[in-house]
Amino acid sequence: MINEVLERAKKSKVIYEILGISREEYDRLFKQYLEEFNGIVKIGRFVEASIRLLRWLGFDDSEIDLDKLIKGVVVMKVLVRERRR
Repeated sequence: MINEVLERAKKSKVIYEILGISREEYDRLFKQYLEEFNGIVKIGRFVEASIRLLRWLGFDDSEIDLDKLIKGVVVMKVLVRERRR
């Protein structure tokens, strides 16, 4: 799948075309996932938000190690700081 997406990316700059889905499907999924993501960001407790983010991205708890958790905390802190601007 990744190679197919990268090949389409060479031919188009339109996200939904690169992903191989319709504009309507992209809009629906984007709205759904944006709402889910905003719920994670609003938690305000960075470690808990990081765990939720990693789970949301598809990681099983057994796959979440200290390295991923700290990277998640970095992402959450940067996002919260940007939202406050």
